[in-house]
Amino acid sequence: MERLKRSPLPGLSPERATGELCRRRFYRFFIEMWETIEAVELIDNWHIRYICDQLQEVYEIWEAGNAQDDVLINVPPGSSKSTIVTQLFPAWLWVRNPSIRIISSSYAADLATAHAVKTRDCLKSDKFRALFGDMIEFKDDTDGKTHYKNTAKGERFVTSTGGRVTGMHGDFILIDDPINPEQAAGDAELKKATRFVTRTLATRKTDKRRSVTVMVMQRLHEADPAGEWLKKKSLRHICLPGELSDGVKPADMKGNYQDGLLDTRRLPREALDKLRVDLGSYGYAGQIQQRPAPEEGGIWKKWFIPIPDMAFPSPEQLEDYGTDWDTAYTKDQQNDASAYCTSGVKRLKEGQQVFIDKLGFGRMEFPELVRYMKLRPAPHYIEAKASGKSAKQTLTANGIVAIEVQVMGGDKIARTKMATPPVEAGLVFIRESLLDMLYNDPEQGLLVFPNGLHDDMNDAIVQAIQRHTQPQKEWW
Repeated sequence: MERLKRSPLPGLSPERATGELCRRRFYRFFIEMWETIEAVELIDNWHIRYICDQLQEVYEIWEAGNAQDDVLINVPPGSSKSTIVTQLFPAWLWVRNPSIRIISSSYAADLATAHAVKTRDCLKSDKFRALFGDMIEFKDDTDGKTHYKNTAKGERFVTSTGGRVTGMHGDFILIDDPINPEQAAGDAELKKATRFVTRTLATRKTDKRRSVTVMVMQRLHEADPAGEWLKKKSLRHICLPGELSDGVKPADMKGNYQDGLLDTRRLPREALDKLRVDLGSYGYAGQIQQRPAPEEGGIWKKWFIPIPDMAFPSPEQLEDYGTDWDTAYTKDQQNDASAYCTSGVKRLKEGQQVFIDKLGFGRMEFPELVRYMKLRPAPHYIEAKASGKSAKQTLTANGIVAIEVQVMGGDKIARTKMATPPVEAGLVFIRESLLDMLYNDPEQGLLVFPNGLHDDMNDAIVQAIQRHTQPQKEWW
């Protein structure tokens, strides 16, 4: 507290003057109060000031009673995200308005509790009292680690993903990592976390128009809670990858990166190189670069060879020409689509070349699906499952050649890995006009597999490649 010897505001003691400056600006509060909850010296960086100022703006909109968007913050680990958002921001909120009610959550109850305890440690610290006096008085009957109140009716309630929150409402809802970023997220965990964020906590706002949810997390999957938010709602989105990329949001923050890095002291190049090895390509993409999959692709990379549409072989120039399907029959946008891949081969001395002529997908009820399939080139190769059997029977009854494919090779990830060698070897070609959809379609693009929203097109392509390159006896 040596810095407080001279008062920055006339008429106030140095301590109370500094307290007033902290009340006016959250970033100043963060700098001053860091030492009350952290044993290590703060390594400051521009992104800390920026996030603090953004959160202060969020509070000021709330204070004015105006409607606002929820806030999504994607930043790498080790960037003080939890200290900013779930530990010191709640303390500053009570400095500005002690009656504010806060709900905070994380993927694990013990972690969420630890964040709330640090906030309480700050509010009860000697330095806080030196700067702000006794403005925060905790209620004796509600002063626990997971639920505490002050005498101004302010409240902090702690929960975790899937946990209890019934009866609680918050002016500010703070979500810090709804999914464990260090573990692979399965479908059940993704659905649980997304349902908790988008349904349970979304109903816990004190004022549906004015209250705000702030979620800070790393990207793990296209269908993680951040992905669902980005797909469905207007947001204040702050995305600051560890390395400069087109994913930086707002885009004008790119100018703050030094040597292409977010933070040259906390995350220097040598540290990032080590993390790239330790985390693997998918872990590095999600935790450091805030992408569900590596930009260059994960299981799939940009191996497919494009051929200009005018030079692409005609069906008559190809052998085994037909359409492979991954079928579903529903119009529900949350469920799988029916996807197809029309392809053929050229057999050359140096190897069999596969040519992908058409790609597509759609959601439709079964009668519409059958009509849709009849417009695509036959024969039709359909995976042997419930919808595939029905489609085959109906198509056959309508005089259309349909062949049921008995898929082999384990789960879809294993089958996909089995299909990549001929693509990597430069033996799979595609119409140039299909290339962007193949790689980058927001629902079905291959580069994010298996972390994409849907994998129907992936499955149809895998089936086509394996049908052309594997012995027939393995397929039907």
